[in-house]
Amino acid sequence: MNQETSPEKQGGLRLFRYFKESIAEFKKVVWPKRSDAVRMTGFVLVFVTIFAIFIYGVDSIMSLLINLILLK
Repeated sequence: MNQETSPEKQGGLRLFRYFKESIAEFKKVVWPKRSDAVRMTGFVLVFVTIFAIFIYGVDSIMSLLINLILLK
C-alpha cells in the first residue's frame, strides 16, 4: 500500500500521459506539400460532384418508374 494513489490522482496522471503520448505521435505525422493537398482536394471535389449527379439521376429515374407503375 506504499505506492497506492487515489483514483483522482491516478486519473490525472493517465490524462497527462495521454496528452504527452499524443503530442509525440503528432510530431511523427508527415504532412503533404500544399500542392499535393490542393490536388487531392480537387480530386475529391470532382469525385463527389460526379457521384452526386449519378445518385440524382438514379433517384430521378427510380422515382419516375415508381410513379408510372403506381399511377396506372
